[in-house]
Amino acid sequence: MKAGISSSGREELATVTARGRRLVTVDDVENELSLERAVAAKKLARWAEQGWLRRVRRGLYIPVPIDVEHPELWSEDPLVLADAVWSPCYFTGWTAANHWGLTEQIFRTIVVKTTGRVRTASQELLDQDYLVGHVPESAMAWGLRAIWLHERRIRFADEARTIIDVLHEPRIGGGIRHVAEMLEAYLFDFDWGRLVEYGDLLGTGAVFKRLGYLSETLQIGDRELLAACEQRLSSGVSLLDPGAPSRGPRVGRWGLRANVRVEESSGS
Repeated sequence: MKAGISSSGREELATVTARGRRLVTVDDVENELSLERAVAAKKLARWAEQGWLRRVRRGLYIPVPIDVEHPELWSEDPLVLADAVWSPCYFTGWTAANHWGLTEQIFRTIVVKTTGRVRTASQELLDQDYLVGHVPESAMAWGLRAIWLHERRIRFADEARTIIDVLHEPRIGGGIRHVAEMLEAYLFDFDWGRLVEYGDLLGTGAVFKRLGYLSETLQIGDRELLAACEQRLSSGVSLLDPGAPSRGPRVGRWGLRANVRVEESSGS
């Protein structure tokens, strides 16, 4: 339950949260109320203690509607929160795959890539789990599509970038078997050319090893795609799924150790 608030405090809070502001920062209070930063931070903390705001992390809060019975449980759209905390960032992996209809499986954890510093991959905001990874600024220049969500412009990996990202890092796609299903869904609706283009931009040979191997093994890619992958193979032997034990037959043609069976992953 919310604690009482003075009339002046109510007016100040209304000023700060005016125009439907969904996120409140120390800067907002400092600017809207013309306060020193330390005073603004204390005021935010007091409002949170009273139940009028909920703290997301240091310096970031969300307003709690007046009629909410349990303010400590109130939340905000998890994509909006992630964008506010880790921007510049984009959503990828199973999160983007589900958004674009490349998978019907629902994962509770949200996958986000950011140009900011990442101290730990597994993080939580308001009881929502996130898998956060770092990317260089150059990775924000291609393969992304913006959408508007609650008046905030957020970015997703587009369909082809999603596939390239999960081929590069199968764990964010739920493992290589699930990645194979996403790839099959992609190739059913889209041309493979964009995959090769994006793979070149990423510049990681293991992506083409996995793309070529999966396309050939599951018989979902044509000869031109296989040839394009062969031309881009890097030296050494990569694991088909880095998240699985490193045992299994070596596939010399693709420079892979097939440590996971995928023949039945797509139902073919």
